[in-house]
Amino acid sequence: MEKLSRPEVREGAFLILYQMMFGTTPEEIDELNAEAFDMAKNEETDEIVKGVTEHDEELLGLIAKFSKTRSVARIAKVNLVILKIAIYEMKYCDRVPDAAAINEAVELAKKYSLKADSGFINGILNSCKEELHGNKQ
Repeated sequence: MEKLSRPEVREGAFLILYQMMFGTTPEEIDELNAEAFDMAKNEETDEIVKGVTEHDEELLGLIAKFSKTRSVARIAKVNLVILKIAIYEMKYCDRVPDAAAINEAVELAKKYSLKADSGFINGILNSCKEELHGNKQ
C-alpha cells in the first residue's frame, strides 16, 4: 500500500467515515473508489476507520460532554466525523501528539465545513484534550 502523509491518512478516513454515516459500507466505498476516485488510503486509514467505528458511542459521549452550544443531534455530520477522528487519535494513538490531531481537525474543517465551525471544533477538542491528558503536549 502507498505511503501517505498523516493529513492524507486522516482525510481518507474522514471521507470513508462520512460516507458510512449514510449507510454505505466500507466495501462499497472501496469499490466506488477503485472505479471513480483515487482517494488516498492505506492501513493507517483503515485503522482510524476501524477505531472510530469501534469507539463510536464513547466518542459521541465525549463530544456531547464538551459541546456547550449544540446538542450532538444538531452538530453537522461533517463536523461529527472530524471530531470523532481527532478525539480517537488523542485518546488511542500515542504516536499522534494532541496538538497535531487538533490542528489537522481544524484544517479538515476549513476544507470541508463552514468557516465558523473550525473554531467550534477547536474549542471542543481543546476541552477534551485537557480532560484526557491535562496540559501535556
